[in-house]
Amino acid sequence: MGRRADPAQGVAELTSNGRRSLTPQARRSGYAPRRKLPLLQTVAGMMQKGFSTMGYDDFAVRRGVRAALLGAVSALAVMAQGHAQAVNAGTVSASGTAAAPGNYANQVLTRKAVKQQAQSVSVVKKSTIDLLAPIASGTQAISTLPGVVISGYSSSAGTARSTISIRGIKVGFNSVPGDIETNGITNLFDGIPLNSLIQGTGFHSVQIPFGSLLAGVNVIYGPGNPRDRWFDSLGGTVNFIPVQPSAKASVTASASYGSFDSQVYSLVAQTGLHDGWEGVIGLNHAFNHTFRRGSYDWPARNDQVYFKITKRFDGGHVSLGGYYIHNREFRPNQIPVEPQAGVTLGGLNANAPLYSQQTSGFYADLPNNVWFKENQIIDYIGYAKLTKRISDNTTLHDLFWYRHGDVIHYRLNYGFIGASSQDTEYYAPYSDTIGDKLDFDTKLQYNTISYGAYVINSHTHDIYDGYNTNLGTTRQNPASITRDVYNNLYLAAFVQDKIEPIAGLRIVPGVQLVNYETRYVNQSPIAAINLPGVGFNTYPNTSKDFNRVQPSLGASYDVLPWATLYGNFAVTYQNPTGGNFANNQINLPALKPVKSTDYEIGVRMFQRGFLGLDSASADINYFRDDLEDETVGIANPNNPTQTTFGFGSGRLQGVNASLKANFNFHWMAFANLGYLDARYLTYTAPSGNVYQNLPDPASPRDTANIGVRYQVFAGANLIGANLWDQYVGKRYLFNNAIGAPTHNAIVPYNLLNASITLKTPYLNRYVSHLGEVDVSFYATNLLGRKYNATEYISAGGYFNTPTGAYAIANPGAPRAFYGTVTVKF
Repeated sequence: MGRRADPAQGVAELTSNGRRSLTPQARRSGYAPRRKLPLLQTVAGMMQKGFSTMGYDDFAVRRGVRAALLGAVSALAVMAQGHAQAVNAGTVSASGTAAAPGNYANQVLTRKAVKQQAQSVSVVKKSTIDLLAPIASGTQAISTLPGVVISGYSSSAGTARSTISIRGIKVGFNSVPGDIETNGITNLFDGIPLNSLIQGTGFHSVQIPFGSLLAGVNVIYGPGNPRDRWFDSLGGTVNFIPVQPSAKASVTASASYGSFDSQVYSLVAQTGLHDGWEGVIGLNHAFNHTFRRGSYDWPARNDQVYFKITKRFDGGHVSLGGYYIHNREFRPNQIPVEPQAGVTLGGLNANAPLYSQQTSGFYADLPNNVWFKENQIIDYIGYAKLTKRISDNTTLHDLFWYRHGDVIHYRLNYGFIGASSQDTEYYAPYSDTIGDKLDFDTKLQYNTISYGAYVINSHTHDIYDGYNTNLGTTRQNPASITRDVYNNLYLAAFVQDKIEPIAGLRIVPGVQLVNYETRYVNQSPIAAINLPGVGFNTYPNTSKDFNRVQPSLGASYDVLPWATLYGNFAVTYQNPTGGNFANNQINLPALKPVKSTDYEIGVRMFQRGFLGLDSASADINYFRDDLEDETVGIANPNNPTQTTFGFGSGRLQGVNASLKANFNFHWMAFANLGYLDARYLTYTAPSGNVYQNLPDPASPRDTANIGVRYQVFAGANLIGANLWDQYVGKRYLFNNAIGAPTHNAIVPYNLLNASITLKTPYLNRYVSHLGEVDVSFYATNLLGRKYNATEYISAGGYFNTPTGAYAIANPGAPRAFYGTVTVKF
């Protein structure tokens, strides 16, 4: 929450943002604002490498690249013009640009900034991130917010791919079919989109930084206002903000160890401010084994490297940044909830014990010689940011970025489809994306006008090889192939006005014009020429161009000094995902973009001295999101190259509440609560059957995070204890046998978690320049609850059984313990 006015303000404030110090002098210390710029030579080399391999000559794509480059060059030209003489630290602090509407993309929002928002916004601060076990990343951190759920086969670990659900709209790898919207949240790293422009799952959660590299997270619920909206923002926009360059030099290192051989090591080094320059570099390495129990331990590893250099000058700043992530995991398979004939630990119809949660154990998994899967996610990002005051009342912002992404999916299913020609699959898509967003903020007497545009060009290549070495086929000479190419050009222009006709009232009308262009090229027939006898699809080359107008209106009003009403209305559209184009089933002329009509209304409150408390805050809101023209992809488990589709419209509505009370310096309590009614209004299954008023699968009706914190000084040492409970309510199952949702539900669960921390300056008398040392212990799922993180009804294809209609699941993690030591110089 905000700054405190009592004598303990220094300790409490620094505790909340992660820069804690136990001396009065350190309590008064601060650090400069943070900003950003391009990796020019590195990015240029990456672009040359990435685009030289594309092998296409598409005019629209080349036009998009030129437009993006032109935008970046124009912004850099302005930067060069304003690249004034270096200034000292005092001048930098005094001349920094005023807070702009675009700060959502640049820094963790303050309480004051959130109060003025005419959209539904939440913030995850560093203090909340520090509550979580060290194996968690920013993905797990946002699960503390109301209406947010993380699910997957190892959803408590940042080394595993998980699904993010915000008020029923999802993004990320999903083990469960049938979601009403599976790609409707834009995830950002330091303001840069991580989402694919065309792939169905959107992005992979392992791209998100671990806690040591994060300053915080800004979350917009729903589409929000045009200035901060991107192409996948139907259900929300999540900006994971890394540690920013600081005016004060420092080095922070940490080491963690815990259950399942979990290990996390991190280092963050700040250069401090020198002649207007400041920089930060961060490294993180994470490793763990699975909590599943069997003959193989399924290791996972995540490596992340981040840097950012900022140059401050009179009237602005420019930054250069880079981010690399490589996640490699060997993931366990799903498990039948109840025993099924023929599904054994040795494979299909083997002479072995039956494989299910009831027979082989709740956390059992298959041996890796029966079922094996390896996933790798690799990302390279280079980016430049510029903020420049170009007149007394106008500020320019430019963001230019390049991202290269690789996915390597390698699976062997000896035990259940050993006789198939494709018991082994190698799927290795890659993409190259280049983009530029240029916008301006012009402040007038009674209003601030924001206007600008972005252009993004992406080339995505899907590569799939299916083979069986026992039948004489190999990856070099496969039985089946897919070679799909997608060229996407996204353009968006917006204007947004923030009108303040009277004190405390802010009205924000806006409009965004979007153009989504997709060109699909089937290169499988060409690739098959040199592979005699190989199977391949014959989908025709297609293209589609959508142009839409996205109006919005938001408002906020300070009805009292401590209470603000806010509301937002927006109509937005999303381009259909790739499977809609690479498919013979879709009527392409009739294909439409997904349409969202979103309503938000709520109240924010913050008051000091409320009922004797130091401070109390609340944010309570109602939302409703109507979705139209959804195409629901349903994978055919017997043929991984084929997707069937359902079609539908839906409604998601409910209430979120975030409550917090600071009783005094020692005690704090919070409660983040969510209620969701998510359902298909109409749904047409692949079979042609039409259903109405069915619940959206895997969208819990109730969610809650309730916790309490206590802290106390013992001499110069600060001791803290945290206890909080995460509750996930009823979730409904999708039935793959009929290709439709059902009213069958998964049992709700709650997870009790705890942590104890010690912050001490005691060791600095023995080690030169050592600041404070933090020692932390964590316990997750303290009560040892057994629960399934995901579950759906299989058609039988997952285990290749002759009959289906049985539930398969990914169990959630059992009780676990971790410890962390952090030192700061």
